Amino acid sequence: MNQQGEMVSNAKLALAAGYVVVEPGARGRTLVDSDGNYYGVAPAAIVDLKATVRYLRFNKGRVPGNTDRIVSSGTSAGGALSALLGASGDSPLYDSYLKEIGAADASDAIFASGDWCPITDLEHADMAYEWNWGANKLGSGSLVDQTVSKELKTAFADYQASLKLKAKGLGTLTVRNLDEYLVKTFLEPSATKYLAALSDSDRTTYLASNTFITWKNNKATFSWEDFLTHVGARKKDTPAFDAFDLSTGENNLFGKGTTKARHFTLYSLRHEGSSSARLDSDLPETLTLMNPMPFLAKANPKRAKHWWIRVGTKDSDTSLTVVGNLAAKLENLGDDVDAAMYWDAGHGANEDAADFIKWIAQVTGYKK
Repeated sequence: MNQQGEMVSNAKLALAAGYVVVEPGARGRTLVDSDGNYYGVAPAAIVDLKATVRYLRFNKGRVPGNTDRIVSSGTSAGGALSALLGASGDSPLYDSYLKEIGAADASDAIFASGDWCPITDLEHADMAYEWNWGANKLGSGSLVDQTVSKELKTAFADYQASLKLKAKGLGTLTVRNLDEYLVKTFLEPSATKYLAALSDSDRTTYLASNTFITWKNNKATFSWEDFLTHVGARKKDTPAFDAFDLSTGENNLFGKGTTKARHFTLYSLRHEGSSSARLDSDLPETLTLMNPMPFLAKANPKRAKHWWIRVGTKDSDTSLTVVGNLAAKLENLGDDVDAAMYWDAGHGANEDAADFIKWIAQVTGYKK
């Protein structure tokens, strides 16, 4: 969605610019067969997208376009899949699943990945959400369960430290400087770009209504705490993803067989059951198959090396750390990363789609 609230189609823009566009279908988590089996749960969607890439590669010379320059694009859950497609290229972990559906014997590595508001790193998303939005009230005006929120927020510190991410001028990213990283790297530049594009009168009006922003020398500055107040209501209760009552789409994503939904974090599982309960034995691998971060942690040599990552600053569908950590990891690996946030934009924002199309030409070397 652009700044005018109109839907944007990357596919149509790419087609108009002369690119070959492929829009594959993939199994989704709600699909049920006649025996009551959920056959579209994880990792079905990413397996189907990999099969699409393999099909194109296998048919090199028979399909139009350069199959060595495949660029993925997706938003929200699609953004997560696009990032995963980029990170997990040619991983043998998917081989048995691809063989099972008769996928072509070819590479499933892609050249570049475009990811808008990716809902990913799901096994750590509840913790990250509370670190980011824990003190923000729900739309109803009430606070979420602060005991749960604080326990999850505390647990996030260990996960963040385990990533061993580095950022310019900040060193290793921990919960102690992660807010500064997000503010300096993404939020202030986003606000600065937004304000600079306004007319003098509109800028004056905006700043008068948002006094937490200091505008000096054509640059916006503010604190993390004031930014959180500015965003306002959080979209999701706690836990945001692995709900205690198994009601989220993510619970359904990790269903299996005739079981519609399952817990996929020890925190929620043990909150609802025994303190010694263990996740189903298949879940650790399934979680890995749906998360780009483990593949990047191992510096997968077949990953995409070019990345376009975007999210709105008022998008509380997940934590802003998801994009922040993804971008930091890719930069630490030396990849070409164009990551930014859209000021005051919500979930699904895509305010510079034309620039994405130009970026594709730049990284692929495509000339009309």
